Amino acid sequence: MRRIWIVASAVLLGLFGSAVAGKYKALDLEVEAAADYPAHQDFQNVVIGARCFATDEEIREVFDTKKLFEKGIMPVLVVIENNNEFALRVDARDIFLVDAGGETVSPLSPTDVLLAITLKKPITSYSTQREILLRRSVQPKMMSDFQRKVFGEKLIPPRESDFGIVFFPLPEDGDLSGLRLYLPEVENLTEGEDLMFFEFELASSGD
Repeated sequence: MRRIWIVASAVLLGLFGSAVAGKYKALDLEVEAAADYPAHQDFQNVVIGARCFATDEEIREVFDTKKLFEKGIMPVLVVIENNNEFALRVDARDIFLVDAGGETVSPLSPTDVLLAITLKKPITSYSTQREILLRRSVQPKMMSDFQRKVFGEKLIPPRESDFGIVFFPLPEDGDLSGLRLYLPEVENLTEGEDLMFFEFELASSGD
């Protein structure tokens, strides 16, 4: 399971030229029932709903930074309701976008997202390990806010629901038409096997 740890001290902030100006403010994430999102699928007693945050205004409803939009990073809220008598396991690394051309797009690592919006230079230009860069460059409040919102790995008990943010590259033209959310590995923990895959349109998720 990937985890982003809260940094206890801000002493080292700025050593790598954080690109985030001002003090970060943690924002509330409003979450509706999965079926209430225009973009959703109800299948195998599981309801999966999603919403894309594709404009600067929309993104800043969730994260207090303009850098996500400037860096071309799109948060996608995924809500999963498990109406079965068994628990489900879903990992953010197994949630994909399928673009209008049929290409599968992998999710972005939350660590890489945080570094992309805080470092002045591209991540590849640093030889320092990513974990050290995180500690030295990311504001503790931002770290904590991302940690509580990212999807990560979810174990969803029977008759319960869970949610989280997954990050993807924002389409260059901002056009979401034709985008689909694809979840090929939703695991039934009782049987130790995957359910049938889920795939549904995202175009209406921002309406």
